[in-house]
Amino acid sequence: MKELLEKWGCEFGQAEISPLEDGVWRVQLGAETYILKHRATRSRVWEEYDLLNWLTENGHPISPLLFTGEGAPWAEYQLGIYVLYRYVEGTPGDRVDTYTAAFAREAGSTLARLHLGLAEYEAAESFPVFEVFQEAASFAWPAVQAHAAAKFGHGLHDLEEVIGGELVNPYEALPRQLIHRDFHPGNLILRDGRVVGILDFDRVRLGVRLFDLCYLATAVLSGGFEDPNKRRKWLVFLKELIAGYGSVSPLTRTEEFAFLPMVYLIQLLFIAHFLDLGKTVLADKNLAMLLWIYDQQDFLRPVIEKAVAGQMGEAT
Repeated sequence: MKELLEKWGCEFGQAEISPLEDGVWRVQLGAETYILKHRATRSRVWEEYDLLNWLTENGHPISPLLFTGEGAPWAEYQLGIYVLYRYVEGTPGDRVDTYTAAFAREAGSTLARLHLGLAEYEAAESFPVFEVFQEAASFAWPAVQAHAAAKFGHGLHDLEEVIGGELVNPYEALPRQLIHRDFHPGNLILRDGRVVGILDFDRVRLGVRLFDLCYLATAVLSGGFEDPNKRRKWLVFLKELIAGYGSVSPLTRTEEFAFLPMVYLIQLLFIAHFLDLGKTVLADKNLAMLLWIYDQQDFLRPVIEKAVAGQMGEAT
């Protein structure tokens, strides 16, 4: 690893390296701290590098990728691709109480500001398109249907009618732009309750902006789903999350209408993903989340409607 790090400068040969998780290392060079990450390919690194620099220049709390001595924002080492960026001091969002109204509003408003910035990025067309509806319909739905039928003796026919009947037409009208696509609490760094860093832009795509907000909502629920008290808190969290987002960039009525079906699509993708990996325990957890959210829809719909109506009132 020393040989790899020296590609960013000979001084990195003296750095101390410690693993954080699979494919991620902490690099300590004197008083400076960096994060080294393994990447599957180099294909999107240049686009990410340019985007992160642009976001940084426009005041977003981003840590750009660092250039190597060879003039690239990545290094090749033993057939692997690696990137390096400065560590952002603070506490990851998945280590704080994510169910508080304060966190919900801060995370929501941070995402909205990021979306406004991403919507202004002129090179957006260089990123691939991500269509969550088509992804769920072609990849996730068949696998989840088969798993649910085997597990419960029946399929998800009611849910299929909700998604197919309520989202097909509104989906095409949903606002599209560059989205983060992995906006969960662990990718937020906080100090004194404020977001000071947003991490992991390697999954940025052109897609429906509502995806990021719904993804964040389901990620928070997943973190405490086994706790009945946290499930109750999540119902309030959702209202505050939408309010936080709307305080910066109000959702449209179409997004309000599509919010729950979008959550369902995201859960379907997670279930299918874990089934594909053979992780049936995690697949079953996400299936339980999907069914629980669906059972709460009569309560959730007016909560979402009031939150969106309230932010529109503030914007006028």
